Amino acid sequence: MRLVKLLLIQSLWFAALWMTIPGKAQASSANEIVISVSVSPDSPFVSTLVFEKSHPLIRELKRTPTIPAKISSEWVRAKMKINGRALIYDYHGQLFDVKKSRQYLLSEETKRSLEFLVQTVEKAHFGQPVPWDKVKHSFGRMKYATVIDLETGERFSVQRRAGIRHADVQPLTRSDTHIMKHIYQGKWSWKRRAILVEVNGIFYAASMHGMPHGAGAIQGNDFPGHFCIHFSGSSTHRRIEPDPSHSLMILKASGSLPQAILEAGPEELVGYFLTSLNEHDAHTLRMTTAGTPLPTFLRDIDSVRKPEDIQPSDPAALMIVDIPVRVEYSLRSGKTGAGLWHFLLMRSAPWERWQIIDVST
Repeated sequence: MRLVKLLLIQSLWFAALWMTIPGKAQASSANEIVISVSVSPDSPFVSTLVFEKSHPLIRELKRTPTIPAKISSEWVRAKMKINGRALIYDYHGQLFDVKKSRQYLLSEETKRSLEFLVQTVEKAHFGQPVPWDKVKHSFGRMKYATVIDLETGERFSVQRRAGIRHADVQPLTRSDTHIMKHIYQGKWSWKRRAILVEVNGIFYAASMHGMPHGAGAIQGNDFPGHFCIHFSGSSTHRRIEPDPSHSLMILKASGSLPQAILEAGPEELVGYFLTSLNEHDAHTLRMTTAGTPLPTFLRDIDSVRKPEDIQPSDPAALMIVDIPVRVEYSLRSGKTGAGLWHFLLMRSAPWERWQIIDVST
């Protein structure tokens, strides 16, 4: 874990701040304020910003009125601990007291202060979505990098051996292979994961799968082949367009996925749902549905293939729309099937976000 001391200046105040980049959640003392960021609410991999509670923000929050409010666990952007209270900051710029289920009615100045602090932690925690055309020069053939799994924080070393549209890499040692396999719960898998790739001190937003394939050239690493890492704009060997699953994980690794879901149209949102279902990404699924429990028939899905293009919905439908999608799927039992799934989407006002409220066959 590395500690970086930052001096941040905003408006008329300043404070010395310490940040773990990246690390695990730190225990806070009574004299500290802690702001924590992770890729999902239950992720053990956390970056934190710690400063003394004499910060002007505390005085401002003490004067801020609150109202009763429901807290949505799917949209936690940052967690805070102030004066022993657990607070949540969401993607709408709202601050909640978890225990009391109350929302702070923040002034514009306080919102700006909170946004500045949260963005500071996010910049340390997430990667840069740099296009592959640029990454491939700094991460050239035979160059080394560190892969960091954004959910668990586990890391291992790799070497790029080949790859034109993406990076074909191999774990350096037997120990690196063991760590990579542990990230995939001890079984190799084609499932994509959001990762950071550190090259020369720069953390790139990326996506990997966990399946050895093809040829391998590093002796003694116990890895039978190579695996693929995709960056922004990368594509697979078989197609020019970026792979939807890798694209979703790169958005996640850059910290941009929640905003993309908030702004998604109906067809785009259904695409995010099917991609996250295929990748077994429970948190992203909850964001597309606002926490609505999955129908029983979806819980046994192992993989699902959606069409290249989802048919546009009725442009006149402002508040509710039904989108039919023909899919092919595999169950955990090994059985396969195909069918027409209907997605019912709704929003509470034309300026609010779309949500999937039902999936039926």
